Formats: sequence, structure tokens, C-alpha cells
Amino acid sequence: MFNPPSCTRSLLRDAIQTAMLASCTILASSASAAFDLKKLSTYSTEGDAGIYYRYDKPGTGLVRISPWHDIPFTLGKDEQGVPLLSFVCEIPRGTREKFEIHKSVSHNPLLQDVHKNGTLREYVYSPAIVNYGAITQTWEDPEEPDEDTTFGGDNDPIDVLQLNEGSCTRGAVQRVRVLGGLALVDDGETDWKLLVVDVDAADAPSWRDVSDIPEARVSEVREWYRMYKTAEGKGENTYGLDGAPHVHSPSPSPLSPKPYP
Repeated sequence: MFNPPSCTRSLLRDAIQTAMLASCTILASSASAAFDLKKLSTYSTEGDAGIYYRYDKPGTGLVRISPWHDIPFTLGKDEQGVPLLSFVCEIPRGTREKFEIHKSVSHNPLLQDVHKNGTLREYVYSPAIVNYGAITQTWEDPEEPDEDTTFGGDNDPIDVLQLNEGSCTRGAVQRVRVLGGLALVDDGETDWKLLVVDVDAADAPSWRDVSDIPEARVSEVREWYRMYKTAEGKGENTYGLDGAPHVHSPSPSPLSPKPYP
């Protein structure tokens, strides 16, 4: 298993602010060096829409891994030395099915979420307008109030809005540059939405921070995530920081020390 850096919180904060703590650089570099995306693969089983992960481990061969626990938090740096984080694509742009890293199933495959009545969850409001997913080895602690929202976290990995024009492939892992974040508050829980770009895609914009993102694009995604639950008869979501796309830190905690399922 690839263990999460003990300073995940500081790494994420400094990635957003385009700097890194020297004490974290060694941890991130060693984790990245030990992991080769080319050796990562996914698979599904007959009659099962879930997406499972395998890694070709030297000396062992293909072993099943968790995308949440075992894929490093960072995967190298860009040309300016800014750390690139590991993004797992859960809901490609233009699709409705709400897949997510499943916390309570062994090895945390991507599975479609279900309602309390057992039916599969989909976006009702409209298809996804961004590539949606999560950052590996992060967790929003429900017991820790966020300094920017005053609410505890939603007990999930940090969410990501990947802004490239093309759709990602569900289950794909990308190296992304963090530009900033929106401090969404969903039903009394902090649910940060990081704004990122996939740096390796052919259509990757050259944006470096939130000031480079067209204002209309920021407004579009902010309003979509404010309103999308109203199509299910629920209330509007709200935002901390007055909805401004801040470069200040979302405050995810490192993964819980509890063993994963």
C-alpha cells in the first residue's frame, strides 16, 4: 500500500497557493516516484457496472488496489514546480450517473450511488457540466469545522471540478493543477469543490489560478452546484466566502487512521 503523506493538509493548501512546504516535498516526491500511472489499470466484472483498480507491482504482478488509499496524493510537478494532484474521474462531463469512490466496500471501487429506496442516483437537474471527481488520499473531517465555512466536513474525499472542455473517462486518473476552490455548504456540511485542469490533456488551458478562468465559466459552475438539488425537491446549496472562487485553502484532513474496509 502507498501510505498517505502525513502532511496532506499542508500539501493541498500550498498546491492551491502555488508553493510547498519543504517538509512535505520529500514525502510527495517519494510517493510519486514509487507509483507509475502506466502500470495502473481498471476493470469491471460481468453484470457489475463498478470500476475496480489494479496495479502492476514489481515482483508481484497485478494486485488490486484502492484508488482512494493507494494512489499517491501528488504525481510530480508542472514546469514551474507546482505539485500536480491525483484526480479520479467519477462523473464525466455530459453524463448523469452519480458514480463515486465507495468508502465502505473493499478497495473502494467506483460504484453508482443509490437513494435510500435502493434506486440508482443520477443528476436530475441536467447532465454534468464539468468533469467531476475526487482527489486521492484526502478526507473532509466531519468533526473539524472548516475555517472558511464554520461547518464540519462531509466525510468524503475532496471533490473536484475539472474544467477541461473534453470529457474525462470514468475511472481515469489524471494529473491536475489546482487553480482554487468554491466553499460549498451542502446540508450543513463543508463540501469544497476544487477547480482544476488536467495538465496532460491536448485541450489543457494554460490557466495558473482562478483569475485566469473566465468569469462566466466560474459563475456557470457555481450556480449549477448551488441549484442542482432543487430538481430533486431539495433546497438550494449555499457557499462560504460569499461564493468567491478563492485560492485559500480548503482544509481537508489526512485519511482517518482507521483501517479501510
